Amino acid sequence: MKNSKILMVFFVAFLFIGVGCSSGQQEQQEEDKGWQLEELDEDERYPLLIIGVDGVKPTYIEGDYGETPNLDKLIEEGVWARSLKPVFPSHTFPNLYSAVTGLYPENHGILANTVYDAERDERFSMTNSDAQQDPNWWGGEPIWVSAEKQGLTTSTFFWVGSEAPIKGVRPTNWVEYDSRIRHSDRTDQVLRWLVNDGVDFATLYFASPDGAGHSHGPYSQQVTSAMEGVDRQLGRLIEDLERGGLWPDINILIFSDHGMAQLDEEKVVFLDDIIDLRDVHVIAWTPVAMLAPRPGKAALVYEQLKEAEDNFAVYRRDEIPDRYRIRDHERTPEILVVADLPYTLTSRTYFEENGLRPGGHGYDPEYAEMHGFFVAHGPNFPAGHTTDTLHIVDLYSLMTYLLGLEAAPNDGSLERIASEIFGQ
Repeated sequence: MKNSKILMVFFVAFLFIGVGCSSGQQEQQEEDKGWQLEELDEDERYPLLIIGVDGVKPTYIEGDYGETPNLDKLIEEGVWARSLKPVFPSHTFPNLYSAVTGLYPENHGILANTVYDAERDERFSMTNSDAQQDPNWWGGEPIWVSAEKQGLTTSTFFWVGSEAPIKGVRPTNWVEYDSRIRHSDRTDQVLRWLVNDGVDFATLYFASPDGAGHSHGPYSQQVTSAMEGVDRQLGRLIEDLERGGLWPDINILIFSDHGMAQLDEEKVVFLDDIIDLRDVHVIAWTPVAMLAPRPGKAALVYEQLKEAEDNFAVYRRDEIPDRYRIRDHERTPEILVVADLPYTLTSRTYFEENGLRPGGHGYDPEYAEMHGFFVAHGPNFPAGHTTDTLHIVDLYSLMTYLLGLEAAPNDGSLERIASEIFGQ
C-alpha cells in the first residue's frame, strides 16, 4: 500500500487596494478567498473510478430508502456532499457531459437530451446511436480524452460522449450503450479493467433509480428497490477491489446527474392551447420546451406564449437568463419555455394518449429537488467529511487534479470544489 501524505490545503487571501476604494468595498475584497492545493507527487496519484447513478437526489441517501450499507460505508469513510447542483436543464445528457468536461451546455453543445443543429439539419437524441458516435456533436474535451492524450489508459462502461472519437480520441476500452446489459455484468467488466488491466481511469453507470423515479415517483417502493440494487453492486465492487488488493489505492467518485420531483396531473400546461404547434418545430418538450418557429412565425408564437405566461416563463433567445448558461451556442433555439416546478409542458393529444409519468426532472437547478448527490472515497480524500453543495461543472477540475493531468479549458473551479472537500 502506498504511503499517502495528507493533502495540504492552504488559504490564500487577496487584498486589492485602489484609489477611492470605499471601506465597504475593501472589506468585501479582503473576504475574497481562494484555495490552492499542492500538486500531487507521482506516488500520490491513484486510479480513478467515477460511478454515475442516474436520478438520485440527496433525500434518497438521507431518508428511508431501504438498506444501503455499502453506500453508508463509503460516506462514513469518505466525503459526502449535502447536494450536487446540476447545470441547466437538469437532464442527463447535459449534466453527465458537463461533469466530464467542466463546461456549461452553451460551451459543449449538448443543450438537452434532444438537440437540433439547424446548420446541418440534423437531430441528436438519446436513442440515436449514430449521432452519439458523431464527434461533431460533442464540444470540449472530456476527461478520458485529456487522460489518453497525456499518456494514461481509460475505460468507459457507458458515459455520455464516450462512444465518439472526440478530438480523434476514444477511451482505450469503451462500450456502446445498451440498457439491457445487467448491472452485475457492467460491474464485473469494470473490475477486470481496474484489477487485471490496471487502467488509470474508468466509468460505471447505473440508470435504474431514474427509471423507477419516472415510472413510479420519487417516493415509491420501486425507487427503494433500485437504490438497494445499486448498493449491492457497490458491495461487489468493494469486495472484489479488496480481493484484488486495489481497495486502499483507488479514488472513487459516486454522483448523480440530477434529482427527481413528484409530478401532478392537475398541473399541466398544454402548449397547443396557446400556440398552433404547426408554427414551430418542437426540439425538446418538458419541462424546458425548445421551440424553433417556422419562417415568419417567431413574433406571433412568442407573443402568444408571453400573453399566456402563467406557471412557466418564455424567453426569446437574447432574453434567456445568463445564469442558465445555455444562450450562447449556435444550437440554442429561438424560443425557450421553462416550466415552474412541478408543472409539465405537453400537448393535449400526447397527454390523452400517454398520461403523465409520476416523476420528472429538467427544471431550474435552483430547485433543491433537482440537485443530485456526491460521495468521494479514497486515499486522497478526508474521512468522515460532510460538505455543502458542490457544482457538477467543477468535477472535471477535481478529476484532472487527482490524476495529475493538465486540464483543458473549462468553466469549472478547482478552487471552489477544493475549498469544500479539503478545506477545514
